Amino acid sequence: MSRRLVLGGFLGAAFSSLALASCSGGGGGSGGNGGGSQGTGWTPPAYIPFDGVTPDLPGSDIGVAPAFFNYPHSPIAREDFPLPQTDGVTALLQGGVPPTAPDQNEAYRLFREQSGNLMEAVTINADEYRSRFQVVIAGGDIPDFMQMLTVPQLPQLLEAEFSDLTDILGGDGVAAYPGLANIPTPSWTIPKINGRLWGIPQPRPPAGRILSTRGDIFEEKGLDPYPDLNSGEDFIELLATLTDRGNDQFALGTDPVSWLLNGLLEMMEAPNTWAVEGGTFTHMFNSPQMVEALNEGKKIIDAGYLHPNSFSDPGQHNTWWRAGTTCMLWQSFAGWGTFARSEPSWNIGYVRLPKWAGGGKAPLWKLQAGYPAFVAIKKQTSDARLEELLRIADFIASPFGTEQFLTVNYGAEGFTYERQDGEPEFLPDQRPNTVQGWQYCGANANAVLYAPGQDGMVRRQHAYLEEVIPAGTENPTLGLYSETAVTAGASWEQRTGDMLREVLRGAQPVSAWETMASDWKADVGDKMAAEYGEAAAAG
Repeated sequence: MSRRLVLGGFLGAAFSSLALASCSGGGGGSGGNGGGSQGTGWTPPAYIPFDGVTPDLPGSDIGVAPAFFNYPHSPIAREDFPLPQTDGVTALLQGGVPPTAPDQNEAYRLFREQSGNLMEAVTINADEYRSRFQVVIAGGDIPDFMQMLTVPQLPQLLEAEFSDLTDILGGDGVAAYPGLANIPTPSWTIPKINGRLWGIPQPRPPAGRILSTRGDIFEEKGLDPYPDLNSGEDFIELLATLTDRGNDQFALGTDPVSWLLNGLLEMMEAPNTWAVEGGTFTHMFNSPQMVEALNEGKKIIDAGYLHPNSFSDPGQHNTWWRAGTTCMLWQSFAGWGTFARSEPSWNIGYVRLPKWAGGGKAPLWKLQAGYPAFVAIKKQTSDARLEELLRIADFIASPFGTEQFLTVNYGAEGFTYERQDGEPEFLPDQRPNTVQGWQYCGANANAVLYAPGQDGMVRRQHAYLEEVIPAGTENPTLGLYSETAVTAGASWEQRTGDMLREVLRGAQPVSAWETMASDWKADVGDKMAAEYGEAAAAG
């Protein structure tokens, strides 16, 4: 899907945190339906792990996901569901349209039965969602649940139209909603804007991107699927070993800016988009590591270690990876489990990136601890109605091990999935018939590690998270909001992205990038830094 459309932001997946950033200083308001005033501070919802099922490997409040080797053969039926009959709930969410219409769809019937509500949602493909979102906001006919995009004047929009959840869910208040309380603390930064809580996140580990390996191909070449690299020199040597241009095989096939350049910057310990130095926010665009990464990236491309269509057709990276044309894939952490479950014969491993100059492993760039577009709740006419909607969100957030988790994430047994030796498995071609869109409102599937029959892989995933998350590098603008980043800053997206690609291709010298980075800083970068600094000081 298009992260640019989700974020309205800066260089898409490459620099996503700029546009989603939200403001930690002030916010105010008295509770559920209030818009609020400035200066009341922020207490995130507490992390209270669900105690109905004991994980095989525990999670943590910093975002290490709990791991499960098996689904309970007798799933837990959550108390208090279905809800008493209430007025229907409406929503505008990202998602597809199920092949079997909801009124004739067994997964939707069960979802509505277990929730106790009709749960009517309009779901729009992510690439088309922004236009519908803008139309709905302009028309004022806002549904009960609405998946938010980062747009100009977002704090004012939220205060005018949506429910402030800070004083309801903050701290131990979330304990009244066990599904929502099972969401780790870092994920709540996503709907935090102006120091207040404006919605429900879909949690995921804040593990950033990972360089996955096709273990089967590595083993054919006599290589360890988990290579121990100690420097940038080792990294280049691995790329050379994996590339066999005569047999149409390449080390990588990926967008050179969004993935390769960011990986090099991570190894060079550049700022994770932004850094704070002496109380001043500074951007990686203007860092010495950016120049070094461009020079080294150009060498990698000139050597032919990337698929030759990486510039012209980067969207084919999964196709090349599946075909074995490429041996490694930069992807989100969640993709590791997805491919491992669907292609167990690949024996997927990973490259733990080294510091470029040597001296240990590079700190991981931590990203948002969840899907970047959270779900807000429209202001309601009564606290009782808001309570109903929060109960609906709590149902969607049902933890792993419950009957409701299966319904939200797998659909209806016998229709979209079957239990094989007790483990849920989608029936062929039936996954699109699961309930669409609602999972963005707190669903738990991406916040656990689970791959039946692959306990070793699950243990590796858990150990990886335990290693990289505590030592990871934060982007200090997460939880801060800059209006300039969303407006004037966003207009630079195409220009900077094009220039970085031209430099990596060799069509422009690195000095051309340095000139553009200086112009960017003077035009918008310094304003963004000042706004982030003000927001941080106010918080």
